[in-house]
Amino acid sequence: MYQFLKGFFEVTTTFSGTKYPTANLYFMNVYLVHSAIIEASAGVNSYMAPMLAVMREKFMKYWSDYSIFLSCAAVLDPCIKFKFLGYAYSKLYDGDDALQRINLVKTTMTSLFNEYGSGVHVNENIATSASSSTCGLGAFSDYDQYVESTSSHEERSELELYLAEPAKRLNENVNILDFWSKSAARYPQLARMARDILAVPVSSVASESAFSLSKKVITPNRNSLKPKTVEALMCLQDWYRCKLQKKEDNKRKAEVVAVDNDEDSSSDEE
Repeated sequence: MYQFLKGFFEVTTTFSGTKYPTANLYFMNVYLVHSAIIEASAGVNSYMAPMLAVMREKFMKYWSDYSIFLSCAAVLDPCIKFKFLGYAYSKLYDGDDALQRINLVKTTMTSLFNEYGSGVHVNENIATSASSSTCGLGAFSDYDQYVESTSSHEERSELELYLAEPAKRLNENVNILDFWSKSAARYPQLARMARDILAVPVSSVASESAFSLSKKVITPNRNSLKPKTVEALMCLQDWYRCKLQKKEDNKRKAEVVAVDNDEDSSSDEE
């Protein structure tokens, strides 16, 4: 029971509105919850059966169809890409269903990428190497033209080049925003796409409400608010929470400094 609920606590904390999680964290954390529910449901813990039935029903209602857009955000994580998506879908679904889901993400990813420009391509010239020779007689004056005509030109987009690179290990501590900031010169079109996708907030829900079994309460007043007003209120709420968090952090630091000073004073007196 402890290990099962511990996973939910960690995911809930990650998705808490006060943590400002980036969109790439969505897929892996939802997968952890999904796989935990499936594994626990297949177990023999009969005393957990009623709770698991309710949890699975609610999860399948809201989360079983993984957000395609946020799955694209996971692909932009150099530690995940399509490798982890393929692994996760193969664990959760049958072969054909898993393949269909991964292909849908690939199609959406390509479509989104194409909307960010005219498709700047990088030419990769694949030609047979030849040793240079200078004879001074002009016998090889047409050599460059021959190489050009026999070379195969493969145009690959920034997205294809990025996906062709090996994925980093999952346990690597990669700052994804810093990664794309540094990769902007190499993948300018893809970096613009990453900037917009990763800016989408994963959650603005308070952690205590994330797995609540109660129904959503939308009052007439809240339902009549215009979208810009709702957005402004959410931003104000996030700023207020962040300000309170900073005050608490500063208070803790001050307490630690005070304790250290008291210990130093005691040492001097001795």
